[in-house]
Order: sequence, then C-alpha cells, then structure tokens
Amino acid sequence: MSLNQSMNISVGSMKNNQYALTVVSQNIANLHTEGYYRQKVNFVTNEYTTNCQNVLSTIRGMNGASISSLTDYVDDTAFKNLLDSNSDANYYNTLADALGELEAVADDLGDSGLNSLLNDFFKASAQLEQFPTDRTIRQEYILAAQNVCEKFNDISAKYDTIQENKFQTLTGDITRVNALLEDLAEANVIHAKHNQSPSTQADIDNIIQELSKYLDIRTDKNGNGTVNLYIGNIPAVQGGEVEFKLNAIYNQADPDTPLKLSLVSVDKPDYAISNGVNDSIKSGSIKSYVDFLNNTENKPFANVSEMKKALDSAANAFATELNKIQTQADGTTFPAYIVTQADGSLALSTDNIEEKKMFITSDNSGTINASNIKINEEFFQDPFLVSAARIDTTKLEAGEDWTKAIGNSDNAVLITALQNKNICSYNGGTNNCTLSQFLINNASKNGTDLAGIQGKADTANDIAEMEAANYAGIVGVNLDEELSDMIRYQRAFEASAKVFSTVNDLMSTILGMI
Repeated sequence: MSLNQSMNISVGSMKNNQYALTVVSQNIANLHTEGYYRQKVNFVTNEYTTNCQNVLSTIRGMNGASISSLTDYVDDTAFKNLLDSNSDANYYNTLADALGELEAVADDLGDSGLNSLLNDFFKASAQLEQFPTDRTIRQEYILAAQNVCEKFNDISAKYDTIQENKFQTLTGDITRVNALLEDLAEANVIHAKHNQSPSTQADIDNIIQELSKYLDIRTDKNGNGTVNLYIGNIPAVQGGEVEFKLNAIYNQADPDTPLKLSLVSVDKPDYAISNGVNDSIKSGSIKSYVDFLNNTENKPFANVSEMKKALDSAANAFATELNKIQTQADGTTFPAYIVTQADGSLALSTDNIEEKKMFITSDNSGTINASNIKINEEFFQDPFLVSAARIDTTKLEAGEDWTKAIGNSDNAVLITALQNKNICSYNGGTNNCTLSQFLINNASKNGTDLAGIQGKADTANDIAEMEAANYAGIVGVNLDEELSDMIRYQRAFEASAKVFSTVNDLMSTILGMI
C-alpha cells in the first residue's frame, strides 16, 4: 500500500465518520420527536485496486470504505405485531363504546323505565277489576296503557338513533380508509422517486399504522421499496396505484338484510367484490360496526339489531295478548264491553267486538312492534269500549240477561293475571318468561355483555401499549446507544486523522531527504 493510498483511505475514513457523527447528532436531536425513526449509517468496503492473489497484493489493493446507505432501524415482525394490536384494540374499544350506548338505553327497560310503567298498567287493571263501571278508572287504565306504548316507541326510537349514528360513523371510517389508500399510493410514488429515503418510509409506515385502526391489513414490499396493501386477500393498493376501495351497503329499515362490505374496483366501478369481505376483515373499528349492526349468530354479545328485535317481540306479545283478551271468545266464555242505551242506562254488548282492538299500529301495518304500537283512538273517546266483562255461558241461569251484568269484571281479572303469565320467549325457549322477566333479562344481558367486552378492550389496550413500546424501542432513539456510537465514530475519526498526520509527516521527511 502506498503512502498516497494511506492518505486517501484516512481522508475517506474521516469523511465517513464525520457523516456518521452527523447522523448520530440528528438522532439525538430527535430523541423526543414522535414518529421519528432512528437512522444508521451502513458502510461497505471499496473495491480492491488490484487482483488479490496473495497477502501482499491484498494489502496493496486495499481501497478503504465508503457509506453505502442510510437506513432506519426496522423490524418487520415488530411492525406487524404493532398493526395487529392496533386493530384488536380499536375493535374492542369501539365495540365497548357502542355497547355502552345500548346499556344506557337498557336502563329504560328496567324498574326505572318500561317495567315500572307495566307495573302501573297492571295496577290500573286491578282497579278496573274493582270498579268496572267507573269511567275515571277506565280512563286511567287507558292512559296507563298509552304510557306503556309511548315508552316502547321511545326506546325503539333510541335504538334507531344508535343504529343510524353507528352507520354514519362507519361510513365516515370507510371514507377515511379510502382517503388513506390514496395517500399510501401517493407516498409509494414519492418514496420510489426519493430512492427509499427514511423520511418517506416513515410517511408510509404512519399511513399504514392509521389504517390498522380501522381494519386488519396485510402488506408486502416491492423491489423499489413501495408497499402493496391487502384487505383480506384483495390487493387494495399495489405500488403507486389504488386498485380497490371499500364500500358498505345497509338497509336500516330491514334489519334482516345484513350490512355488507364490498371492495369496488377503481378502474371498473361497476365491478365489486362483496362475497366474503365481511368475514375477511377480522378486527378494527369497521369490523366492530359490522358486528354491532348485523343480526348474526354466535356473537358473545347482543347487538343493537338483536335488542331491537327483542323489544319488538315484547311489544307484540303485550299487544297481542291484550287484544286477544279484549276481543276473542274462549270456549264457553266471551268478552263484552259497555254501551249506553237510549234511555241512558248501561248494558253489555258484543257488537263488532272483533273490531274493538285496543292496540293497533301507527303505520297501518299488519304487525305490531315497539316502533308502531299505539292505542286505538276510539278508546279515548269512549272508555267503555274496554272489555272488562267476560261472560261464562255455563254459569248463566235459564233466561238470564247477560247484558245487564255490567259489574262483571272477569276480563279485567284476566288482564291483571297477564302480569304473571309466561308470554315471552328468552334464551332459546318458548313462552318461558313473563314480560317483566323478559325485559329485566335483556337489560341485565346488556350489562353483562358490556362488562365482558370492556374486559377484552382493557386487555387489548395493554397489549397495544406493550407492542407500541416495543416497536418504539426498536425504531426510536436510544440515547445510550447513540452516545456509544458517537464515541465509536469520534475515536475512529481521531484514529484516521492520526494516520493522516503520520503519513503526512513521513512524506515530508522523505521529501526532505531528496
């Protein structure tokens, strides 16, 4: 190795170590900068200037080292764990928030809400037993029934509001996802143009991390450093191009038609993939909204569709049973209401009693549910239409005029007895609980479901925090390591400067001898 070679190598080494010191200083300056990736200098041995056939020629051919690249500290496995933990935590957090809203509505089902109004209604029917001809008692009975109907309407409307709000939030999340897909494609293009610089790589990683909050994703890298992103097995982004965007179709008015996610082709908007998309997304806030809005089986919680169906079944059972008592004969017995005769006296009647239903629908549909249950206006106008009497033909004396039995309250007795009759089906059974038990069970289930999901959310949050700390420890600035590198590069710089100085002295001595 010549003296000139030694000087050149030492100069190159000083430059390399000076640049490395600059990188270390930059890392330390960004110690507390969120999202900053610690950078490192990669060195490579320069090509030999001669064929290295022996030790001497190898030494003579040495040409020093140079900086090959500047890269981030990256760990793909740790990054994937970070993304997965983000998706899981956002799934359970979003679901816990939604179930919390159901829990607030569930309070209206219990003793402080609908169940309390039902108790008031049955107290009014007990009064009707005692005073079947009292017009005021009948009016109180009808008003108590109206209060129950309005509470059913109110709770159903709250469920509708929750459904609508969650779907709107889902729509907003999908809009954000599609915007992030565009951002990722653009960041890929910039990253390739800037020769895979650490700053553009950080931009890509930040976009992917935000996407992981909404849904679980899979990525792989191209040779130019750009990223392909998959939703399920569908390539949503390939390099600098967005191939598919996310979409949702939902008919809130028909809860039996499930919310469907689809992936729509950007190049061919008429082409969309919908089969299997719901199931291919396993976590993230978008998945939580799908599970919360869809009435699907095998979920460890009751979602808004199931709660609304349960409320509808309770309203239907309540109205159907009371209308049956009000209008239908049963074997040897038949109901009767009171009419005022021409002379002003009262009498029992069954005229057109099949049409004297007390509970009807507000939308003229054929099925009573929580949203449309209401009191027939005719009963407000004439409280005597309430069938408090039930005539047993086997107990009538020969020639007895049953229309005079206006004090009969056997039908009111049946109404009061309904409070303790199993008319609702719960937990897979058939007519296995009373209306009150049904409401309390559903309210209680809401609380149990919320507690279970909140526990999972707490665990998922702990895991996400742990993975974030682990990843930050890998890619973030470690002051101890940076100070160690600074000392190493500084000493290498000083050693190179010493070599340069020594060689320079040797060359001066040699020149002085000529």
